[in-house]
Amino acid sequence: MSISTSTVAGPPPLKSIPQDPRAEQHIPSGVMQAVMLHALQLPRSCREMFLLCDVQWHSVSEAAMILGISTTLANRRLQQARGQMDEVIRRLCGVRQ
Repeated sequence: MSISTSTVAGPPPLKSIPQDPRAEQHIPSGVMQAVMLHALQLPRSCREMFLLCDVQWHSVSEAAMILGISTTLANRRLQQARGQMDEVIRRLCGVRQ
């Protein structure tokens, strides 16, 4: 039994990742590595939203659809993640509140 290659669908096309206007700012590579290591320590639900929205530049509604959650829950998780990451970045940069 053979399968015709014309019936096998290939992977969907990759979405191009838009460039963030803030990407032009210089962030030392050591700081960026430390931030990403801390991002990986976030609780899974927050980590997923942070990576989808703030690293891969998906919109909140796109990320919600990818994860199969409501946009309200997606926003809540992203705000939690950003709050935790803001604290990490302040500590890494030596900024006191």
